[in-house]
Amino acid sequence: MKRTKSLCLVLIAAGCMAASGCVVIESSVIGGKLGPGSAISATASDYGILRLSVPAGLTEAAKSNLFAQCASSKVSGVSTELQMRDFFFVQSYTVTAGGFCQ
Repeated sequence: MKRTKSLCLVLIAAGCMAASGCVVIESSVIGGKLGPGSAISATASDYGILRLSVPAGLTEAAKSNLFAQCASSKVSGVSTELQMRDFFFVQSYTVTAGGFCQ
C-alpha cells in the first residue's frame, strides 16, 4: 500500500513537471549590455515539432520588430536570447532582442 502511494505521488509529480514544460535558455550577446540612448526590446515566437521542424526567420523577425521601434534605425548594444520550451512533442521557440535606440 505504501509503495503504491509513493508510486502515485512520483507519477503525479512527473506529470506536473512534464505539463509545465522544460525550459532551456540559450543566449548570446553581440555588443555590450549598456549603451547610449533609450532601451528597446522585441520578441518573435513560433512552434516546432520534435526538434525536427525548427521555425525559420525568428531572429530576422525579432530584428525587424526591434528596428521598427527606433525611428532613426540606429540601434547599438544589441543582444539576443533564444528560449526553447519543450511540451512533449512540441517546442515553443522565442527570440528576444534588446538594444539601445540612438
